[in-house]
Amino acid sequence: MHVTPYPKGYVGYRIGNQYGASVLVRIVVTGRQTHGSTPWQGVDPMPAVGAVLTGIGQLYRQVSAFDPVTVSVGHVEDVGRFNIVGETVTLWGTIRTAVESDMAEVRRRLTALVEHSAAAYGATATAEYLQPVPPVHNSAAWVAAGLPTFRRVVGEERVVETGGTLGYDDVSEFVRRFGGLYVTLGVQDAALDASGRPVPVEGGRGLVTNHNPGFYADDSALVTGVRLHAHVAYDHLRGALVTREETPDAGGTLPVRRPPSRRP
Repeated sequence: MHVTPYPKGYVGYRIGNQYGASVLVRIVVTGRQTHGSTPWQGVDPMPAVGAVLTGIGQLYRQVSAFDPVTVSVGHVEDVGRFNIVGETVTLWGTIRTAVESDMAEVRRRLTALVEHSAAAYGATATAEYLQPVPPVHNSAAWVAAGLPTFRRVVGEERVVETGGTLGYDDVSEFVRRFGGLYVTLGVQDAALDASGRPVPVEGGRGLVTNHNPGFYADDSALVTGVRLHAHVAYDHLRGALVTREETPDAGGTLPVRRPPSRRP
């Protein structure tokens, strides 16, 4: 479960990919250090970095427009100073794809962009892909198993179907191997409009997205989250929240088996 800017105490669920596939990207652009007064005596990596950052904004046009893709650079490290053309610049970023099969193509195109952009400015560059994470997939069987518990705890009208996001969570590794379910918990001063979208309520603190400096979570909603986890665990252990679907495993399939009956 993950908190989200939705009405307090609401549970959001989705059949299919709740979160996208993700990979951490490390790009290193290398030139040749020199003094800022004699740039012709070195190779400035900065123009190549600028070309890479600009080109990244066009990568989405090179894959299918029907499945969302993002490539974001969130951190830049430079070893130079105001009067020195530095040797290297390192970019840290992330790729997110709604469909896991798109990841290889986006990586291939990003690598080509990085290497060729650097070469055009006389520099070199490498792209590394670290910590790959598959999407969090909610099967219909697991959603059906969990909904009765969610509705009993928070009320039927507070359990709503939502869209997916390009966030990621490595709990996907557990869900993929053993089965499971990932849902969201609303924690903010909001209501749903006629189309089912969250809107801020008058006099509240507004809607603020996750990882924004102004993000907040209402404490009462966190209590609801604890109750949901406890009831889900209890219902699963007593055999009320189970599914016999088979989930893919690295070696084929792995049955998700019914827990043994409790001892008297």
